[in-house]
Amino acid sequence: MKKSNALALIPIGVFVAFYLTLGIVFEYVMKMPMGFYNVPVVVAFLVALLVAVIQTRGVSLDKKFEIMGQGVGDKNIITMLLIFLLAGIFVGVVGRNSAESVAYFLLSITPPRFALVVLFVISAFVSTAMGTSVGTITLITPIAVAISTGSGFSLPLCVGTVVGGAMFGDNLSFISDTTIAACNGQGCKMKDKFRTNLAIVVPAAIVTLVLITVLSLGSDITGGIMKAYNLIEIIPYILVLISGIIGINVFLTLIIGIVSGSIIMLLTDAVNFPELLSGMGSGASGMFETSMVAILVAALCALIKYNGGFDALLQGIRRVSEAKKADSSA
Repeated sequence: MKKSNALALIPIGVFVAFYLTLGIVFEYVMKMPMGFYNVPVVVAFLVALLVAVIQTRGVSLDKKFEIMGQGVGDKNIITMLLIFLLAGIFVGVVGRNSAESVAYFLLSITPPRFALVVLFVISAFVSTAMGTSVGTITLITPIAVAISTGSGFSLPLCVGTVVGGAMFGDNLSFISDTTIAACNGQGCKMKDKFRTNLAIVVPAAIVTLVLITVLSLGSDITGGIMKAYNLIEIIPYILVLISGIIGINVFLTLIIGIVSGSIIMLLTDAVNFPELLSGMGSGASGMFETSMVAILVAALCALIKYNGGFDALLQGIRRVSEAKKADSSA
């Protein structure tokens, strides 16, 4: 390993510049919906990794691959990859049927005037249980469109409510890819991260719910919309949430969700066995980009560490910290 070298952090700057530049172009120049989500993150990390490989001088290419392999083979990376796959399988098992059951059950017991408030709660609940904001938006938006058509609420307001609830829930999820990565990287418990995020996002959620309620009361509502649902399909979500909150190991939590979801989907004839297996495969495949990002980041960090980048970063943090202590004691 080389001595402290701030230049070894350049690949991180390359990634940030690549991602932000494309995101801004897609979002504000090309006016693409959710422009930043269209940025090829895997490509951005590959570019950053190429820069790190070029920077790593004085060793053979085989040695560079060895360094990257050691980073990818870290226990935390393997753990994350397995959790990502299980989380994808869980989402593939419960799918749209369970999300719709949650939605229409809550809508059935709520006055039409407060359908948007319920829509926010539904999106937050599903996103927390599934660990994906984008997946939740994809699942719940058709329901939001149906509510807009059947009740008179404006479509942008309905879709915006879904997006807000999905983002709120994703911040609290125990199986979100970012949560898994953050907790494994920092060595903290997921329930502790949940408590911290709860204090951050709940005030924003309360303000959002107040605004949604005010807008709902001021809207001209013509009626509601309803669809048949199967209440038993909610059980996998509830089991996953309860397991995560009480601190059960995330592997066991996901297995509980997958097994219960599979049994319920088959018993209720929501899917047949081949469709269930296909859903599992699709769910696991859906985590491809997330898994690849974890692998590329591990390889990138291994090279940055070898080149002394993280030592330089730590030294910089220490200097800032010591300077602040000196100022406060003066």
